[in-house]
Amino acid sequence: MPWLQSIPFLAQLKRRDRDRLARYNIVIAILLAGWFPSILMLVVSYTILTNTLESKILHDRQTFVQLIAHLVGDDLSHTGSVIEYYQTQPDVGKILAGPSGSIGAQQWLAQTFYSHPRIDGMFITGVEGNLIASLPAIAPEEAQNFSSGLWREGAMGSPDVYVSPVHPRPPDGRMATTIVGAVRTPEGNVAGYLGVWVLVERIGKRLSSIEFADQACQIVDQSGAPLFTNNFAPNTGPAPPRITKIIGEIRARKSGSIERDGNLYSFTTVDNTGWMTVVEQPKAVAYRPVRDLLDKITIPALWLIVVTAVAAWLAGRVARRQAEAARRIEREVIFNEKILANMPSGIALMDPESRHFLQANQAFIDMAKRFGELPDGRDIYDASYDEVKIAPGEAIERVSIAMG
Repeated sequence: MPWLQSIPFLAQLKRRDRDRLARYNIVIAILLAGWFPSILMLVVSYTILTNTLESKILHDRQTFVQLIAHLVGDDLSHTGSVIEYYQTQPDVGKILAGPSGSIGAQQWLAQTFYSHPRIDGMFITGVEGNLIASLPAIAPEEAQNFSSGLWREGAMGSPDVYVSPVHPRPPDGRMATTIVGAVRTPEGNVAGYLGVWVLVERIGKRLSSIEFADQACQIVDQSGAPLFTNNFAPNTGPAPPRITKIIGEIRARKSGSIERDGNLYSFTTVDNTGWMTVVEQPKAVAYRPVRDLLDKITIPALWLIVVTAVAAWLAGRVARRQAEAARRIEREVIFNEKILANMPSGIALMDPESRHFLQANQAFIDMAKRFGELPDGRDIYDASYDEVKIAPGEAIERVSIAMG
């Protein structure tokens, strides 16, 4: 019948599907062994490791910014301590209360100023901020350019000293900040003000001694004006609109880090001044260690994925060839069995070394049981040639010699 003829074909298809499935299992096993750890390593690197390293970089930058702010704040605080010392000195109160305050004040400044190397000028004013005496001296016709509006209100309300925004110092116009303290009477009333100038270039020289690598450091006063241009030179002009917008956002946050326009800004406040320290760096440069580490991890992982894919492909080809060879041998064995089974005479194939039967048709098995000594319940393949005794023992040697 036709369906009987299709059974070997279906069996062959089933066997091919089984071989193909085994080959795919080998390929999948190799891919999983190589790809899974590589992909897991990439996922961990681009998520947990990246976030950890970026957080560490931001923390280190914040620590660096705080050190710069402490350096600037310490410099201004040391200068402010000069004012705090003289605020309570009776000599200063007598100068402000005396009728000839201008002459006495100028003499006192001449004696005091040169004993403090960290200050670049010194002055004494009255209650309303009107200039009494100063070093460097300001001519009477230029005294009207001396403005107390930048610091008078802050100094009046501060129990210690007040650090003003940067401004041109009279009479030479060099950019400076004013550190001012109110001189008070025993009753607590303001008798006048004592102040010093600190030039921006002095602060810049101290900061320029620090190695900033690819980073740009900037100090911003309480009005949002940057103190420096390139190389810590005093800034005399307004900040660009882009920088002004960023500075406004930075002053609102007071401390931390932000990313804007491809740059990373880390900032913090300078204690007791209202100033801020800002360190700017391109984002690509700031996170370069993270990118370098990811490259060192990604490239080997990608190579491992490629090598694993090639190895899986080669293993699949080898498995396919082995399956084809196994099917070919199986076909040959089946063909030999069919030939042996259809032959009327008894025929057997035997290994000359082990003297065990490899193949035998049913006619030979019947002969071995009838004429030989093979028991009925024993398989022909479990018996040796000598045990069957269906032919003389030297017959094998003769056949081997003849075939040789």
